[in-house]
Amino acid sequence: MYGDRQITERQMNDYLKTPHNDDRLDVSDIRRARHDLSYTAPDGSLRGFDLYYPPGSGPFPLIVNISGGAWYYGRPTSVHLGRTLHCAVARGYAFASLACTSSRDRKFPYQIAEAKCAIRYLRSHASALDLDAGFIANWSASSGGHLALMAALTANDPYFDCDNDGTDCSVDAAAAIYPCIRLDATEEDFTCIGLSPLNIRSGPDCMESVFLGVPVEEAPRLCREASPLSHIRPDAPPLMLTHGTHDRVIPYTFTEEFAERYRTVTGRDAKLVIIPGAGHSDPVFKDEKASAAVLDFFDSVRKAKVKKTEQ
Repeated sequence: MYGDRQITERQMNDYLKTPHNDDRLDVSDIRRARHDLSYTAPDGSLRGFDLYYPPGSGPFPLIVNISGGAWYYGRPTSVHLGRTLHCAVARGYAFASLACTSSRDRKFPYQIAEAKCAIRYLRSHASALDLDAGFIANWSASSGGHLALMAALTANDPYFDCDNDGTDCSVDAAAAIYPCIRLDATEEDFTCIGLSPLNIRSGPDCMESVFLGVPVEEAPRLCREASPLSHIRPDAPPLMLTHGTHDRVIPYTFTEEFAERYRTVTGRDAKLVIIPGAGHSDPVFKDEKASAAVLDFFDSVRKAKVKKTEQ
């Protein structure tokens, strides 16, 4: 069974005592929303999610958001979304907000298969949900950005598709904000860019170790399998990557490395935005200006897809 590695009581207690503000975002001004939806996860359980709609009539292009929180915390429609949800809806996109199973309960690669189950559900029920299955994009941050990239890059990969019912789980584009690119970051990866890591970087209590179910320093193969770097293919969808130079959780240089690998493999450029001085989860990534940049990127991908279809 996917993700059945066990977490120790010490690991659980360490993460449970960590302060984590994950209050619900105020969405009272969004007139049309559904909070009664769920998809079936790989283990057969139901996972609830929220779906928000823009004004007017559909079907609407869809953005899928997977909450961050070190793969451990996370809830749909979290305050950590900032203005992204509101801006997406105002631009004419439907917005599905979901949270994958905590690494406390399941280990890699379960959450990636789970994200794909959500995409399959949304695509197969697009007509009933007033969605345009012709455009689905992932937009997530931090560990959610990692899952968004992994889901986008591994469509039809049987290792990550334990519950494939035949429905297409590919996406047309993905935006990853300060994403986890490599799970084996060391203190040296931070010190070489003039930073000190905010979190522990090795041992069983490292957040990446909890996600994998084994200390990262003992699992180079798993680290490679869990890294988006290992799954870039020539047909990878268009990507936007955003990171800050003062991120003490995930080195921004890893995102630069990923962008370079993407260019080499696909022959195309990812849209790369590096923000000087910005730290992890900085509000600058979630304000209206940053959200508009991501939505402009999605708009450009949609236009290019329509133009290609018309040719």
